[in-house]
Amino acid sequence: MELSLYTRAAEISEAHAKGKHVVVIDVLRASSTIVQAYENGVERILPVATLEDAKKLLPTLDRKSALLGGEREGRKIEGFDLGNSPLEYTPEAVAGKTVILSTSNGTVAIAGSAPAKEIAIACFLNLSAVVSYLVSARPKGIVVLCAGNVGQLAMEDVVCGGALVDGLERASRARLAMNDGAVAARALAASMTDIGEVVRSSMHGRRLAELGFEADLEFCARIDAYSSVPIAADGRIAGRGAPRR
Repeated sequence: MELSLYTRAAEISEAHAKGKHVVVIDVLRASSTIVQAYENGVERILPVATLEDAKKLLPTLDRKSALLGGEREGRKIEGFDLGNSPLEYTPEAVAGKTVILSTSNGTVAIAGSAPAKEIAIACFLNLSAVVSYLVSARPKGIVVLCAGNVGQLAMEDVVCGGALVDGLERASRARLAMNDGAVAARALAASMTDIGEVVRSSMHGRRLAELGFEADLEFCARIDAYSSVPIAADGRIAGRGAPRR
């Protein structure tokens, strides 16, 4: 089975994604926020790359049950209902709701992966669950796409991706043909086992701490807190219990 890892959203192409199982990782914070909302009963999440896309989509929905969520430069977008802190996505806030989500990195990576056969959302919170899901799916090819941070490599994403690669190699009975990115990320993850320190010391983590999101860093560093795997298909992530395509 082919297993490739790319360290930035900009590295994905239609040829890379088409027909593959793509795993999008944006630890800080879109993936963690999506997993949290999924766990807390969101009806569906509509990830979009741009603010223009979000604003165009909103009038097509029932405003009583639709929320705008997202950030730019780490901060909640003016006029939006929610930011990109997973701690905002409580059952009281999102249960039964549709969330249109636009972030600087994660939703861009999801949009860029659209030609994929399937897009799974991963982070430290559901790492083992994603490994188990992929092993059971038995795909011919897997692409791990680390969203990065505004066009640059994000250490926390690559470490998470490397841990995912390691988990897949340990759990899969198939021989994995890895690209250099997957090999390098796995080696990095093996050398950086204190995930809390990885998240806190990363460039993105330091920036979020400056903005007052220290609690987000602690939350996003939790390993295997959840067992769900949100799947993006046809431009949306259906809530728990909805049939997958």
